[in-house]
Amino acid sequence: MTRRDPAKLVLGAWTGVVLLFLFAPLVIVAIFSVNDSTISRFPMSGLTLGWYRKLFGNAALHAALVNSLIIAFATVVLSCSLGILSAVGIHRYGGRLAGGLRAFSLTPMMVPRLVIGIALLSFYNLLQADLSLLTVIAGHVVMTLPYVILITSARLVGFDKSLEEAAWDLGAGTFTIFREITVPFLKPAIVAAALMSFTLSFDEVVVTFFTTGNDNTLPMIIWSMLRFGITPEVNAIATITVLITGLFAVVAELSLRQAQART
Repeated sequence: MTRRDPAKLVLGAWTGVVLLFLFAPLVIVAIFSVNDSTISRFPMSGLTLGWYRKLFGNAALHAALVNSLIIAFATVVLSCSLGILSAVGIHRYGGRLAGGLRAFSLTPMMVPRLVIGIALLSFYNLLQADLSLLTVIAGHVVMTLPYVILITSARLVGFDKSLEEAAWDLGAGTFTIFREITVPFLKPAIVAAALMSFTLSFDEVVVTFFTTGNDNTLPMIIWSMLRFGITPEVNAIATITVLITGLFAVVAELSLRQAQART
């Protein structure tokens, strides 16, 4: 009989406790979303999908979901485009200032969302700009851009510059080198940055609250419904949100594995 390492047993037990702490609330929310009663408590009186049917017939909720998806995907495209180019530029041309430039670009990560929201609202008022989905997207880009730069910069640490130098010697131009060498190397970082940007943007409330106009988003709908208590309808919306985010995470993970297999 083999003797198990006590350290491994403790580590395994602790990992199980942490996973339970992370996922138990999500499971409970999903269970109560099919509760036949309006009161979220055990034992449940029965099971029903009526709360989901009620949500699917809610036109305001449909519009909010579409707005959230538009904002999230636009944020992913803009943040990844600007962040990747910024990280590559700092890494390639920053020189002695690279560390300082990188640290400065990460500043929004250390600023509370409330402060970012107020600052953006003041900035939009100064420009006399009408609040809309565009102002929300701009605010979300400010919020997510540092994460893209951080993830991309971490990937660039292991980049072999001799590959670019060899391409230069063979007559390749800057754009060709970036497309054929840099981007394939950065694919895992791009997928991770896109997942991070989507997740942060899709469930953002504070920055959205200060930068949105008449358009609503799914997190804003959930926030407004919570004023009347936690109902099965709120649990159903939360479950749908988790499923959407989880689906995007699965797609990103599959893309990441394919990118790593090719590199």
